[in-house]
Amino acid sequence: MIEERSEYRLEVEPYTQWEPGVASPGSACGPATMAALIEYWHTRRGCGRIPGSGHFDSKAEHINYIYSHHGGTPLGMSARSFAKGLQAYIGAALPRVERRHRPVSVSVFNDMGRYRAEIDAGRPVAVKFDKWFSLRWRGRYAYDYHWVLGIGYDLTDTGAGPALIVQDNGIRHKNGGFTPGRERHIPYLPNQPILTMVALNIE
Repeated sequence: MIEERSEYRLEVEPYTQWEPGVASPGSACGPATMAALIEYWHTRRGCGRIPGSGHFDSKAEHINYIYSHHGGTPLGMSARSFAKGLQAYIGAALPRVERRHRPVSVSVFNDMGRYRAEIDAGRPVAVKFDKWFSLRWRGRYAYDYHWVLGIGYDLTDTGAGPALIVQDNGIRHKNGGFTPGRERHIPYLPNQPILTMVALNIE
């Protein structure tokens, strides 16, 4: 019998949508999340053919490329655009022959058990918070509208239920400065009504 983990996280390189050089930082959380997810598969999962941040002059350029070519808009990135953009980015990088041997799958869901299974399998999960288009305008959530990268979970009993461990893509300050992307623990159940999760698997 496999012992269940109470807390687990993956080592993921953080990205920051507010760092200098990001062309549209206010709406770049989706592209920043996608860039971090792609970088993980490039460096940690042995998918060297998929262009990571080393193929660009900076992380900002990587984010800008995704924003311009794979679904970024001034209003943000929908879950459908994120999934399609991710498939297009990887599809352009992997030759058709290689895709036959290493199938690429992108799935969309909202389920803590599935999320944990992805993390346990070594696969980060993109997580979108969206109270506007889910018509949950009056709720109090960790974010109103934001993409983050799920890198782990915490099942420690704190009275709030299971928590997502995420990289938050940074915070902008009123003085023009910013805090780089950092780890946050976010309760799943209070935020569940507005969440969408996007998982990537390259077999």
